[in-house]
Order: sequence, then structure tokens, then C-alpha cells
Amino acid sequence: MRSTVKCMLTRGALVALAMLMAACAMTPPGPPAVEMGELDNAADGTVIAIKRGGELKVLLDANAISGYQWQVQRIAGPVLPPMGNPIFLSKGDPRDVRAGGFMVFRFRAEQAGTATLQFDYKHVSEANVAPVKTVRYSVSVAP
Repeated sequence: MRSTVKCMLTRGALVALAMLMAACAMTPPGPPAVEMGELDNAADGTVIAIKRGGELKVLLDANAISGYQWQVQRIAGPVLPPMGNPIFLSKGDPRDVRAGGFMVFRFRAEQAGTATLQFDYKHVSEANVAPVKTVRYSVSVAP
């Protein structure tokens, strides 16, 4: 009798383990990978997937004459290296820098893996002062 109870408990534990493993296998894998991704300030905290060889563009609100600039604080390493230097695009007349605009950062999805991009908006002359704004994005590069 004891061996029958023991056998039933063992079978029950195996069935429960199998159900748990099946539930884990059904967890959604995250967002589908895209060739070209684009994020902005409002997308802070976004998780995005880029296909290997694809590009990610980050556009952050900025004012060229304020003395504040967006700075990359977390380098994404070999997974998502930058493509050139960031550029400033004016929202209005390109000859009028007072109009405000965007800092544009571009990254190439080079290797499969994950990376966190973090940007801080700081005054260029205040190295040890906390940023006025910070945005972060989680990026995965699909093989």
C-alpha cells in the first residue's frame, strides 16, 4: 500500500513538473525584431528588438543653445555600437538654433545579445552634477 501511495505521489510530482515546464515554454519571447527601430524621449523604458545588421535611431528633444546636451552613459559595446557622432536636427528653420530640435543617435545591431542604452541630459560644464533627465532603453539584437 505504501509503495502505491509513494508511486502516485511521484507521478503527481512529475505531472506537475511537466505542466510547469510547458507553461514556461509558452512565455511570449518579447517584441518581434525589426530592421529599423526608432525611439524618443516618450519611449523611456521601452524594450525593443532589432534584427542583426539593422539600425536603431534615438531622437531626444534638445535645445542647442541651452548648454545642455544628451550624453550616452551606457555604451552598448559590440552588440550595438554607435554609427558616427550624434547630430542636432532643428525643429524649425535650420538657421535658427533657438527653435529647439533633436539630438539624433544611431546604432548598428552588430551581434546577437542584449544591451541597455542610457542617455543623460546634462549641462556640458557641470561634470559632477546629476542629470536633468535620464532615459533608458533595453535592446535585444536577434540573430
